[in-house]
Amino acid sequence: MRNRRLAIVVVAVGVALGLTGCGPEDSAKTPAGAAGTSTAAAPAAEQLDPAADLAAAGKKLVDQSMKFDLEMSGQMSMTGVTDPKARLSSASTTLTALGAEKIEMRMVKNDLYLKLGSISKMLGGSGGGAKAWMHVDATKLSEGSNFNLSPNGDDPAGTQAMMSALNNVERVGDTGFKGTLDLTKSPRFKKSAAGLGDKLNRIPFTAKKDAEGRLIELTLDMSSLGAGAGKMKTTYHDFGTPVSVKAPPASEVQEMPSQLTGILNA
Repeated sequence: MRNRRLAIVVVAVGVALGLTGCGPEDSAKTPAGAAGTSTAAAPAAEQLDPAADLAAAGKKLVDQSMKFDLEMSGQMSMTGVTDPKARLSSASTTLTALGAEKIEMRMVKNDLYLKLGSISKMLGGSGGGAKAWMHVDATKLSEGSNFNLSPNGDDPAGTQAMMSALNNVERVGDTGFKGTLDLTKSPRFKKSAAGLGDKLNRIPFTAKKDAEGRLIELTLDMSSLGAGAGKMKTTYHDFGTPVSVKAPPASEVQEMPSQLTGILNA
C-alpha cells in the first residue's frame, strides 16, 4: 500500500508539472506571498520578491501552447504537449521502475482519457482489453483529486497548487531560483500524501525562467519520500507549437471503473 501511495504521489506531481498550463483559470488566483505580479503594473523582475517573481513565471505558462519533458532518473519519464487556452493536452509516461510500463493521457476540453495498461491492475482495476482507454469527466473529479483538471476550479492543473507551496525562495543569478515546497499546503497533494508523514513539508527545488519571464525548468528533489524517489526535472519549451489532440475511437473507450475513479479522488 505504501509503495502504491508513493507511486500515486509521484505520478500526480508529474501530471501537475507536465500539464501545468491546462486552462486559463490558472491565473485567477495569486498565491500567498506573491502579491503585485499583475501584468497591469508589473515591476522589474529584480524588484520583485523572489517568490512573487517565480509565481509570475509559472502563471505565464497559461498564455501559450508548449511542449514539456519530465524525467525522474531511473524511475519515470514523461513527454507531452499542451494548449492551455484550447484545453488540449496529451502526455506519454514511461514508468522505468515498473519495467517500462506506459501511461497515455489525453485531455480534450472536459474529457480526460487514460490508457493505463497493466498499471490499472496495480491500482485495483481490471487491466486493458479491447477497450484500453478509460474516460472520466474531469469536472467530476474533486478539488483534492490527484488528477483534478476541472475547468470549474481556480487551478485546473496544479500550477498555483505548486506555486502557493513555495517556501524560502532565493534568487540564483539573474534567471534562477531555489527553495523548498510544502506540498501539504495544497488539497491537490495533501490527500495523495496520506501515509507519507511530513515528508512533503520541505521538498527542495530549483527553477529557471527565460528572457520573457516564463518558467522553463523546475527540478524537485523528492528523494526524501522513500526508496526509488529522486530528482524530478520538468522543462517547458517550444512555446507556440501547434497542438492537435483528439479523443480515442469510441470503440476503444470505456468509462473508468468506480474503484479507479475513487483512487483519482483519493
